[in-house]
Amino acid sequence: MIIVNIIQMILIAVWNLFTVYIVGGLTSKKNAFNFTINVWAPVISFILLTKVCVRGKEYVKPEKNYIFMANHSSYFDIAVLFMATQRKIHFMAKDELRTNPFTGFMLKKIEMIFIDRSNAYKSKESLQRASEFIKQGRDLMVFPEGTRTKTDKIGPFKRGGFKIAVDSHVPIVPIIIQKSAKAWPRNNFNFRPTTVTVKFCEPIETTNFTEKNMSALLSSVKTIMEQKID
Repeated sequence: MIIVNIIQMILIAVWNLFTVYIVGGLTSKKNAFNFTINVWAPVISFILLTKVCVRGKEYVKPEKNYIFMANHSSYFDIAVLFMATQRKIHFMAKDELRTNPFTGFMLKKIEMIFIDRSNAYKSKESLQRASEFIKQGRDLMVFPEGTRTKTDKIGPFKRGGFKIAVDSHVPIVPIIIQKSAKAWPRNNFNFRPTTVTVKFCEPIETTNFTEKNMSALLSSVKTIMEQKID
């Protein structure tokens, strides 16, 4: 299995470099998104010998835009969510990914929103940019835990994504991802073939929430995700 994992690691590295520097450099923003959804993500899944099973997709209406919120335990989650949603989603990602040689250029190409939590002014700018995207009818993907968790349990939530939700009154769709950390563990390349399950929950309307009762919205989303995770 070690030899297989080494081959997989090399294939992922080569595939990401090809995607970032060849595809990203030659395609338009629209085509870069389409490639990411329909080619890049499925190939990553194929290399990992892992299937993605989607449930509850009927809750998501094609004509509406949403703020999706998912638990986060693996680098594989990004590919999984592109495959599951089949939508041009803009992730809110940590700022370090902006300069990552394997991801940075392509993530900027498809307009990911980078958050520098060490700089309050830049964080505020990023939240404003995310709000503008929502107003334009785009979809936003937030990992409310803010980072990959070390366990199968839902970690504490950050407030940023919820502030955008109450300001824009766009529905939140909680998403549960299961077994992605088995396919691609958090801190190593001990890949294991599996089936990753993605569960879409019913959208939560945010029109009755403001910053004053935003904590109740956060608590509601967290409770739903904790109840849905196996």
